[in-house]
Amino acid sequence: MATIQERKSKDGKTSHKVTVRLKGHPTRTATFKRLTDARLWAQQTEANIRQGRYFQTSETRKHTVTELIDRYLRDYIPQKLDCRNQT
Repeated sequence: MATIQERKSKDGKTSHKVTVRLKGHPTRTATFKRLTDARLWAQQTEANIRQGRYFQTSETRKHTVTELIDRYLRDYIPQKLDCRNQT
């Protein structure tokens, strides 16, 4: 479900902060100058999350730092060692 908060800055400008929260999914937020843009983003984001098309962070959550380090040691270190041996 999306909630929209109207916010005023010190200089009097109005912005709209949108928060989309759906059970089982991370919270998404964005800020817009126009209310119509905020509503449109909220509707599109909710629909994409429900249909499984919103993957902004899901790919990064599949991998751990340990896997990243192992991949670096396996794939990049041997290449660097080969370059040193060739010169």
